[in-house]
Amino acid sequence: MKLSITEERGVLVIGNLPEKFDYTVCNDALRHITPAMDDGPKKLVVSFAGVSFLDSCGIGTLITLRNRLMKEKGAMALCDIGERLENILKITDLRKVFALYANRDEAVSGLSDAERA
Repeated sequence: MKLSITEERGVLVIGNLPEKFDYTVCNDALRHITPAMDDGPKKLVVSFAGVSFLDSCGIGTLITLRNRLMKEKGAMALCDIGERLENILKITDLRKVFALYANRDEAVSGLSDAERA
């Protein structure tokens, strides 16, 4: 998996997810992301640029990450969500669970500014 994990303004940013974020990659994604969360900021942005498919395992992975961050008084946001993923989030009512941003810069700003508010 060619996942990218960077830190920007105190926010951990996950990018380069595979086109299909499904059961075939979820465990691998968690293996890459959780160590970065252990050592890094407690704010996380996941960019879905280029992702066209999300299954229940992918949703479960996002919920797992969110729950961990909530226990640690952290925050999580999703960005770069295409129309198909937007529909999945709408149907599953997850738009109420995750902060959604149009792009990576807005998401990072939203989470880093939240600390100052």
